[in-house]
Amino acid sequence: MKYIYLLFLFCLFGCTRTTNKQSNIKNIYLEQSNIQDFIGLPIQLTTLDSVLFINDFYGDSLIHCISLKDNKPIAKLGVKGSGPNEVLSPLYIFIKEDSLFMFSRPQWTLYNIDLQGGKVKKKITVPMEVSLLFPFQDNLYFCSGMFDDKRFWILNSLGEKVAALGDYPLLWNEEAHIPLAVRRMFHQVRGYGYSRTKGVAVTDSHVLDLYNKNHKGEYILKKEVLLSAYEYDFTDKGISSQTQLRSSFMKGAINLAVTDDYIYILFDVNSQENLKRLNNEIWKFDWEGNLICKYKPNIDISLFTLSSCNVFITIEQPKLIRNIRV
Repeated sequence: MKYIYLLFLFCLFGCTRTTNKQSNIKNIYLEQSNIQDFIGLPIQLTTLDSVLFINDFYGDSLIHCISLKDNKPIAKLGVKGSGPNEVLSPLYIFIKEDSLFMFSRPQWTLYNIDLQGGKVKKKITVPMEVSLLFPFQDNLYFCSGMFDDKRFWILNSLGEKVAALGDYPLLWNEEAHIPLAVRRMFHQVRGYGYSRTKGVAVTDSHVLDLYNKNHKGEYILKKEVLLSAYEYDFTDKGISSQTQLRSSFMKGAINLAVTDDYIYILFDVNSQENLKRLNNEIWKFDWEGNLICKYKPNIDISLFTLSSCNVFITIEQPKLIRNIRV
């Protein structure tokens, strides 16, 4: 059996902004307890009510369901494979309208899972250019991928493109002279959040973009925030282009979670030149793109999500963490 960490961050919402434009830094300490369940390689988390869903890349099942009330396994959902009712990894999972969805990137297919019976049902097939599919308003989906016209597409409930928006960042002074295929590869999405009242927040490794509606109901870029400076080396091979962050720069954002009030980014502050590994931090922003504060955990967090009661949850190996004091 493997152990996992669960981190419940209860007190991340009382931090105040400083007046000298220096971010307020808070150390957060996590206490631990234990839970056992076999998980191969957790790569993503999401929650619905009191259930934590763990996207497992290496396990026999696609998704592990853990009770947040008693920390015990509830069920395992989905079977890996290419046969009937089987799904190929890697996946992206999300909750939409109280239902669990899985997007299989190798199959360009979105599936819905029956949480009562565990049955997997095909929802839509999307264009091959789509890399990630996210929940959006009503029956629409917000997508990132390898698009030639804009950075993001919006698909309808049939998987058809209905809109395109956004451009790739140009926040490094040499980037304007770098081919689109290369910039597209470097600025792939690492975190996404949607609020009906505030709009869309999306981050790549080093840039946070905020979108909201204009008077025509179209989503436009409201603000672009440079999280950390970046430069990269690259090979220009069209859709097969490769990029490599230069060794002196921080590795950047890992994931993103939102409420209607704040945006939280899990950020890797290390570079290849670090002599000692530093713990990943959680950076808190408002929806205007202002940095409110930075949280420094006592352990190294690699995954996190935000539950319906505004409790942060993260999973690590080999132990389980239950409480936090700040």
